Amino acid sequence: MQRLQRRCPLRLAWLMKQLLHRRPALLAGAALLPLMISTQAQAREISFDIPAQPLWSALQEWGRQSDFQVLVNPDDIQGKTSSPVQGRYSPEQAVQILLRHTQINYSLAGDTLTLVMTQTSSTLDITPTSISAEPLDPTTEGTGSYTTPMLTIGKSAESLRRTPQSVTVMTRQLMDDRNLTSLDQVLAQTPGMTFGQRNYGSHLYQSRGFAVNDESYMMDGIPGQAYNPTAWLPTDMAIYDRVEVLRGAAGLLIGAGSPGGAVNLVRKHASAEPRLTLIARAGSWDNYRLDLDAGGKLNDDGSVRGRFITAYEDDGSYLDEKHTSAPLFYGIVDIDLDEDTVLTTSLRRQTSDVRGYSIFGLPRYSDGTALDVPRSTALVQDWNRHQPEITEVFGEIAHRFNDDWTGKLSLIHSEGGFHQSIAYARGAVDPVTGSGSQFRGVEFRHTDIDSTGVDSVLDGHFELFGQAHQISSGVNWSRQTVLEKRAPLALRIPIDLEDVDHDAFPKPARPAWSAINRVVDERYGMFTKANLHLADPLALILGARLSWYTYDFDYRIGGGDFTDHQQARVTPFAGLIYDLDDDWSWYASYTDIFQPQSIYRSVDGSTLDPSIGASYETGIKGELLDKRLNVSAALFYIRQKGVYAIDTASDGKCLTNDVAGTCYVNSTVQRSRGIELETSGEVLPGLQVLAGYTFNLTRSSTGGAVSPETPKHLLRASASYTLPGAWDRLSIGGGVSAQSGYRNDAGQGVDYGAAGYAVWDARIAWKLDEHWTLGLNGDNLFDRKYYAAAAALDRGNLYGDPRSYMLTLRGDF
Repeated sequence: MQRLQRRCPLRLAWLMKQLLHRRPALLAGAALLPLMISTQAQAREISFDIPAQPLWSALQEWGRQSDFQVLVNPDDIQGKTSSPVQGRYSPEQAVQILLRHTQINYSLAGDTLTLVMTQTSSTLDITPTSISAEPLDPTTEGTGSYTTPMLTIGKSAESLRRTPQSVTVMTRQLMDDRNLTSLDQVLAQTPGMTFGQRNYGSHLYQSRGFAVNDESYMMDGIPGQAYNPTAWLPTDMAIYDRVEVLRGAAGLLIGAGSPGGAVNLVRKHASAEPRLTLIARAGSWDNYRLDLDAGGKLNDDGSVRGRFITAYEDDGSYLDEKHTSAPLFYGIVDIDLDEDTVLTTSLRRQTSDVRGYSIFGLPRYSDGTALDVPRSTALVQDWNRHQPEITEVFGEIAHRFNDDWTGKLSLIHSEGGFHQSIAYARGAVDPVTGSGSQFRGVEFRHTDIDSTGVDSVLDGHFELFGQAHQISSGVNWSRQTVLEKRAPLALRIPIDLEDVDHDAFPKPARPAWSAINRVVDERYGMFTKANLHLADPLALILGARLSWYTYDFDYRIGGGDFTDHQQARVTPFAGLIYDLDDDWSWYASYTDIFQPQSIYRSVDGSTLDPSIGASYETGIKGELLDKRLNVSAALFYIRQKGVYAIDTASDGKCLTNDVAGTCYVNSTVQRSRGIELETSGEVLPGLQVLAGYTFNLTRSSTGGAVSPETPKHLLRASASYTLPGAWDRLSIGGGVSAQSGYRNDAGQGVDYGAAGYAVWDARIAWKLDEHWTLGLNGDNLFDRKYYAAAAALDRGNLYGDPRSYMLTLRGDF
């Protein structure tokens, strides 16, 4: 509390209260909290640019732009959203627009704005306890910021500084500025994340050398129901407020998974204020997209609020034969059942139709050298097709029991899948003759994916031994069923890489399904996390999760069955945070996570035990410039033990694994260590920045790197600057993705990899009037030709995108 009083006007508010207790005649008008202090009022018209956002931050911005003092009781504006103010107005005209639809009165005297609810009470309480307990809103939409004061990936709302692990928040403003319309694109611009490609076109992202697997994705904090949302159907970002990316083990959140990290997508919600946003985009290779976002109150008092978002994307591609069409529909309703309870329901429907779909990319020369072919080269037939879809329903009820305790129960269910008919190519290329790459077969696949997740959490604050503490407890359950059918056909048709024939053979009729399997992945657990303040500068965070896991694999056609049960596995978490001063904290943390290895069997026929990934981290974090800027520096070390390895002593005896009878043991140890630096937020007035640098070394006990695709050096940066004064309608920005090269050992004296590269992007935007903005983005401005992925000699090599442009017209009403 003392720290907060040093940083904000709470001490002044408390002194006001003591004065008012001595002078009751002043009580009705003075129980108010100053938001900021200014020295002089401005009667002239001012150019305002305040997007719709939480009312608290909007009033702060109004006060800053108008140079007024603002007095308000925080309880009166909790949960309220401002109307946008853009254009030249007097301060009073601007505040009238800002407060439209909020049912709040105001008085303007001298250089002071005073806000009062329409039904004013003389019993308002401004004790330091009630003020300091007021949580900051983690919503990023409308803030114009590249950072956020709070995040929710850890179940309870915490600031970046109060989270003893590395977390990056990709805000709504950053995604809009960079034209990031899919989760795939967002993660490609996220500090610390690296990109890879695996079978069937699945994009796989990695953090600190370890894969961020399917189970590591969460929607509004609900784990376990996502099925690789960067792969079979890349999630459209139009419906999300932000993406929270945690690096390092997240066992307390998801129980089972990789020690690389976790990703949480947070939905947009409805507000009572009417809104309408229209976005039209047109870009290189005949890329077009339209977005519509509309919402507002659905009854007179605004207790029922709705929002509807739809988008349609029609994309050409620099790749030969590739074309994508992708519609999206999303609706959400928020209902105030009473003043303490909110019910939320939403529906998402997303589909895609990708023609010219490629699953394996390009090969390499057999000596490891990369092909030097046009970036448009695609080893596909013109009838290749990938058609994914998903329908998702979400429900949540949140209740505030009192000023200290809240609870939330969430449920999500999705039904989706995809259908593929694909000719695929493989084969390393002879560097002398140019032969070797072939169309090896046709793959017909049909996959149905049903996922359900339930998550509940109770969050509270309490006092003990003169200190304030916080505790979160919850239980969650998820079940995913994947039914896959395959009908492969073998081929051997040579490919001329200098002139690929995309009509080399007609699409064959699908034969009978030759492989059908059903996988049921069910997991549930309970967790508790306590944030204990041992003293004013020192906090101890302790937590644990108890997890149960069942993996059932049923080969309907083409193999045997097996089931793996993991009972009552405990995942611990411990962290320390020490406040160095008002702005800086030192932290340290330990956690681990287990990763099932159910598909691997030992010589006795049993499934392998899970591997255990332990994550250690320490560093410093700072909140600067009135929390508008977050900075951090971290040292990390990850040790994953018990990873599967081939049992050479018993090889050939385990026919349940594969036709070669490969046996496995828990023996491999994988290590990753490194440094991360990150800054996010407003560095200077009008300049928003997100920048992160990672130095990462990985090593496996089997030799070589844990992941050869993890570079030693990685830099991701984005920035946007709004010019001051008469040029305040103009904003400029850009970004860079740069990384060092890497190599991989292919055996027999052959290695391969990808060279380092730096790709630069830029943006310029002009605010046409108070509603419309025109922007132009340019990606890979210097048209750098590089390989973004190098996975194998015979496949999995992908060029990065060539130079491209996108023109965007946005209207906000």
